[in-house]
Amino acid sequence: MIHKLKIAHRLSGVSVAMVAAMIAAPVYAQEGDATEDALMDEIVVTAQKRSQSLSDVSLSVSAVGSDKLASTGTGGIEGLQNLVPSISFGNDFNFAKLFIRGIGLSSSLPGVDPSVALHVDGAVVALAQAQLGSMFDLERVEVLRGPQGTLYGRNATGGAVNLITAKPTDTLEGYVRATVGGDNLYYAGEGAISGPLTEGIRARLALRGVHRDGYGINEFTGNDVDNVNQWSGRLHLEFLPTEKLSILLTGEYHKEHDRSLAVKFRAISFPGTTTPSLTSLGQRDGASFASDPRNLNTNYDPINHRKQWALTGTISYELDDVFTLKSITSYRDFEAIFFHDFDMSSYAGYRLAQTSATQTSANHWQPVFEDQFSEELQLNIDTDKLHGIAAFYYLKEKVRVENHIGFDVLTNTDPFRVQFDGTQDVETWAAFANLTYDLTDQLSLKAGGRYSWEKRHLKNNSGIGSAATGFVLDALQWDHSKSWTDFSPTLGVEYRPNDDLLLYFNWARGFKSGTAEIGSRRSAVATTPFVNPEEVEAFEGGLKATFQRVQFNLAVFHQKLENGQFQRTFPIAAPPFFASRLENAAVSEANGAELEVRWRPTRGLVLDASIAYLDSKFTSFFSKDPLDPALFGPGGANVPDQDLSGNRTRMSPEWSLNLNPSYEFDLSDMGSLQLASNIAYRSKQYHTEFNDDRLAQDPYWMIDANMLFTTADERYSLNLWVKNLTDEFVWAGSYAVATSRTIGGTLMPPRTYGATFGFKF
Repeated sequence: MIHKLKIAHRLSGVSVAMVAAMIAAPVYAQEGDATEDALMDEIVVTAQKRSQSLSDVSLSVSAVGSDKLASTGTGGIEGLQNLVPSISFGNDFNFAKLFIRGIGLSSSLPGVDPSVALHVDGAVVALAQAQLGSMFDLERVEVLRGPQGTLYGRNATGGAVNLITAKPTDTLEGYVRATVGGDNLYYAGEGAISGPLTEGIRARLALRGVHRDGYGINEFTGNDVDNVNQWSGRLHLEFLPTEKLSILLTGEYHKEHDRSLAVKFRAISFPGTTTPSLTSLGQRDGASFASDPRNLNTNYDPINHRKQWALTGTISYELDDVFTLKSITSYRDFEAIFFHDFDMSSYAGYRLAQTSATQTSANHWQPVFEDQFSEELQLNIDTDKLHGIAAFYYLKEKVRVENHIGFDVLTNTDPFRVQFDGTQDVETWAAFANLTYDLTDQLSLKAGGRYSWEKRHLKNNSGIGSAATGFVLDALQWDHSKSWTDFSPTLGVEYRPNDDLLLYFNWARGFKSGTAEIGSRRSAVATTPFVNPEEVEAFEGGLKATFQRVQFNLAVFHQKLENGQFQRTFPIAAPPFFASRLENAAVSEANGAELEVRWRPTRGLVLDASIAYLDSKFTSFFSKDPLDPALFGPGGANVPDQDLSGNRTRMSPEWSLNLNPSYEFDLSDMGSLQLASNIAYRSKQYHTEFNDDRLAQDPYWMIDANMLFTTADERYSLNLWVKNLTDEFVWAGSYAVATSRTIGGTLMPPRTYGATFGFKF
């Protein structure tokens, strides 16, 4: 009952009044039969590698267009969770952690593939840290839920997100948008110009810059933290030498240099204890934590320096009316330098020679360097009855990591306490196909399959120090390779009783490569650094219906993840007396349903809504809890594993709700005024497999609203907006830091507001 009262309170006041006004007033103002203006707009997607109406795609796919991305101020993938059902976003230690239907990335060391693949115009962004780049000048975003391997080059067990950029146009056009906002001074500029350069050559240039003061400060230094300083650019050159041949060359660049993404203090690991080995570093020697959870109180400011660029060439050639050959060639280079104070306090730390059992140093330095090359060769088939794709895919990737924890990891004048350096080389190729055959006008069968080969080579340079020995590299280091093969099939059926209704059922298996965490330590008892692939089997049934005023999509699913790649805690002889390693540790199952509705009852009123139910739990998982105080001592080896079966998986809210009503007033010769609101609800989410409330986010509502004025010629616009209207305090991710005996986390933004002026030509 209390929970229901809280929900009712969140929906009261300004936001409900605004939504009620948008819904109630137009209904009374416009009565009578629907007109042509009330017909549903067609949403076209390319999720199955051919242009289709969204209502004709027999998959769980959501599409978010450029207008909604702009009006909601969605400039990064984290914003998709407020627009798309069954997707959750977290981050820690510079990692983007996308989850779809309870499946996502749990590791916080480089080398492990994301379970949700991110593509830009079909080319994969392989590294989790590189997925945090901003989204700009997009035509739309498509989100596919469930295992993917027969439609996209990179296979994934959770799903796929495809960013589809705006392409060059055959007439001169463009736009400029300028934004300013506060309390934390925020200004941003974005623009694009597109059109023909000469006969058969078109171009598009898009630029974006963002600056924002910090949401908090470092109380120790006085400087802003969680600020933003980003620049992005993209250039398309499209060559059309013949009617059948097109060549698109794309260059993309993104850079950010600020003091964001550092883990904030959330709680001490063992409150009430006086045992020296269990007290948090922030409790020692007069140290203290920040007075506000959005602040830091650390000896050094965090560093977030990130730069990536990519070159992509897409060649499409129509062989005839049936076959089209397409090649996507891409190279991406990424580097990130990330630094923060692991103890999240003013604890000074001590040089290694001074370190004792009760004093340690916990500054964390993690540069990551990655380059990748990918090639995808597609043959698209489209006849009266047969539609589909057959493709070959190749990826080569190299990741190099420096992972240091110690007193002085910035200038390296003092030996590290911990060093987890290493490289990982990845090489993979795959052949896949996905075909749909129309038996009749109403009944179609689908079949697909993917054969994958993956090889990885890990080379480490790891070690650990103590007061007695100083820093010593491990006597045994990894320098090993391993390869895997897999075949993942998919089958499905489509049935259309009439033009307005589609029923479908799909069965699919998904595969995520075996791998190793870069920096995993070797001991005499460890025989391999690698874990085997994780695999998922998914069943999904659904229906899609489109009527004059209403469009809705319903999907019901069951999936089982086996050999899940999770970190398991194990004891070691020296402080902190335990560590973790990646293992095929878990089996989980998920059942759920997702309903998306788009309703246009009157000419000006549109209501987009979605609701998702997810029951995602472990059926087998045994591990030691890193927040069990018994682990912190020589007797930790005797601590039994906990049985985690029945626990919810990470980032898996039982209920997710998104509500996006909008109403457009026709102001005649002046133009139009649109009022809109986006309301998102997430039930409780855990950030750890142990379902510890100290590493969780309670249920919350997130309410955004905007008022958009557009002139009659649609050239000028002014958007007044507010995000997180009720200033909800939401943890995006949490992490228990063993060396500092502290629980930290990252936060979603507080209430922000501003105005965006737009000009189109």
